[in-house]
Amino acid sequence: MILDRYDVFPHIEDRLTMTLREWLVFHYTMHRHYTKYLDRKVLKTPFDWVVLGDLIQDTRPKLIVEIGSYEGGAALWMANLLDAMKLPSKIIGVDVLETPTHVEHPRITWVTGDCLDKSVVQRVDELCEGAQGMVIEDSDHKYHVTKGILETYERFVAPGCYLLVEDTIVEYIDMPPFPGPLKAVKEFVASHPDKFVIDRSREKYIITHNPMGYLLRLAEGQESR
Repeated sequence: MILDRYDVFPHIEDRLTMTLREWLVFHYTMHRHYTKYLDRKVLKTPFDWVVLGDLIQDTRPKLIVEIGSYEGGAALWMANLLDAMKLPSKIIGVDVLETPTHVEHPRITWVTGDCLDKSVVQRVDELCEGAQGMVIEDSDHKYHVTKGILETYERFVAPGCYLLVEDTIVEYIDMPPFPGPLKAVKEFVASHPDKFVIDRSREKYIITHNPMGYLLRLAEGQESR
C-alpha cells in the first residue's frame, strides 16, 4: 500500500513518452516550489545545479557575483562548497529584495538594490577590490535587463572563468519574458568575439535551463574556436 502523501508526483514509468518540452516545463515548475538547500529555496534544476558545481571546481574563482539570489539558497550552497574546497573566495549577492540577506555566512556579502543602479555597481566594485571571478546572471531575464547586466558586469569575469546567464530556455519553451535573455546573450557574444565564447560543452546533460548561457571569458590571445 502506498499512502497518498508519499505519492504526490508523477511516476517515471507513466512518463516515458514525455517530450523534452514537457519535461522542461515540468521542472520549471518543480524547482521553483520543491528544490531547497538547508531549508532555502534554490531555483535550479538538478542537472544545472551539478554543472554549477563543476564550474566552481574547475575554475576555482576568487569571487562569485550572483545577480538575483531569491532566498539565498544557492549562495549558501556555493559558500559551503568553497569551504569544502578550502578556497579563500568570497561571494557577493545582489538582489532587489532583502529576502536573501537573512542567509548569513562569512563568505557572503549582500548588496540590496537594482543591479544596474550606479550606486549598486559601485558597491560591488568596492567589494571586489580589483579581483575577478565568476558572474551569475539570474535576475528577471528581460532582454534589455540582461543586456545591460552583461555589458556592466563582464568586467568582473576573470579569464578562464564564466559569465553564466540562467534561464535562456524561456525562448525555446515559449515562456515570458519576450524577448528574453538568449537574444541578449547572442548579441553580447557577437559584439565581444575576442573576449567571450559560448561554451556548449557545459551542456553535457543536454537537458538544461541555460542553453548557450555558459559564457567563457577567453585569456588574452586565446582563440574562440
